[in-house]
Amino acid sequence: MDTHPSSPLFLRNEMNANPFEPSRDTTSSITPESRSEPAGFGPRFAAYLIDILPISIALAVIYYFLLGFDETWLHYTTSPDDAEARAAFLSQRNQMRDLSFLVYVLYCGVMECSAWQATLGKKLMGIRVTDNQGQPLSVGRSFGRNFAKFLSYIPLGLGFLWMIWSKQKRGWHDMLAKTLVMK
Repeated sequence: MDTHPSSPLFLRNEMNANPFEPSRDTTSSITPESRSEPAGFGPRFAAYLIDILPISIALAVIYYFLLGFDETWLHYTTSPDDAEARAAFLSQRNQMRDLSFLVYVLYCGVMECSAWQATLGKKLMGIRVTDNQGQPLSVGRSFGRNFAKFLSYIPLGLGFLWMIWSKQKRGWHDMLAKTLVMK
């Protein structure tokens, strides 16, 4: 196959190429990885919001309509001084929060070891997750990285904020899993 960029065969193949697969241009020595730089807190936080909001809303709807959160909410709002109502509300609210984060972690684990190397939010923000050498994550590393997010989350989210001060813009879960999030 002719791989010269001006070849008609090369141009036809590039026009029909899948946009989610890496380019097959072997004439360039500049790879996407060599032009990459670490993604900072802003794009990563925006990607998180894009991913977590639909998950949280879906779980809130399920809890509200199927698991009795509507009654818990009504009782809590009409009797704010009732300790039992407050305890029930806080319990269900915390269950929704924790389950949303667990679903998010599982979703990230699957998506970050896929061909995209990113969740939908990361893809929309133009960032992807790699190992320290710029290679795609294995399934084990992807799930290890994402379960390590619990360690970043527990101390008031300090492990996530750590990327603000890190030279490579890495959170604790990135350091533990030896991964990078790149633009």
